[in-house]
This record gives sequence, structure tokens and C-alpha cells, in this order.
Amino acid sequence: MAKNTAVIDPRSSCLTLINIYEVEPEKQADLAKALSESTESTIRHQPGFLSVCIHSSLDGKTVVNYAQWASREHFEGFMRKPETQEQLRRFAGLATSVAPSLYRVSAVHAA
Repeated sequence: MAKNTAVIDPRSSCLTLINIYEVEPEKQADLAKALSESTESTIRHQPGFLSVCIHSSLDGKTVVNYAQWASREHFEGFMRKPETQEQLRRFAGLATSVAPSLYRVSAVHAA
């Protein structure tokens, strides 16, 4: 996989986390930056990490974090770490609500 390229493949057994943060528009850039910096400095170095994509809505009210992990076990190991919980509290502090869910890729359609 090329640097800064995520691969979404329904044949992969990876786990996908989609985390939807609702934010006040004046905090959107801060949250996107915090997610990106934490991913670059620590999260991407965790066992089983595959990718993170951070999306900021055009209306300024939402940040979506799309993360891929090699397995549910890798993701759960990451989530058990105290430093992970500290980071998640910091992210949540910038948001008005947080809605994480775990997924598998069912289909991909591309040009």
C-alpha cells in the first residue's frame, strides 16, 4: 500500500471503525488536526493499524474518522491502552457528540 493511500476491499478481513463527531463549526479544524496529529505520532505505529482517513463536512458541523485495523483483536488491544482512552477523551472534549461503530466492508464500487 502506498503511503497516504487507504485500500477499501470487501475481500479483506480487516475491521473498519467509523467514528462520527458532531462539532461546533469553530472546533472542526481543531478536532481534525488533533485526530491527524495523534494518528501520525502514535496511532499509526500500533500493531494491526492499517489506515485512518479523516473527513471534515463542508458545513463545519461534522468530522468523520474512518479507520482500518488488521483485526478486531488488534483494535481491541489498542482500545485497552490507557493512553488510547486519554486520546479519545481529548477528541470527545472538542465535540458535542461522538458516535463510533464497527463495520466490515460489504461492497466497493469505483470507476
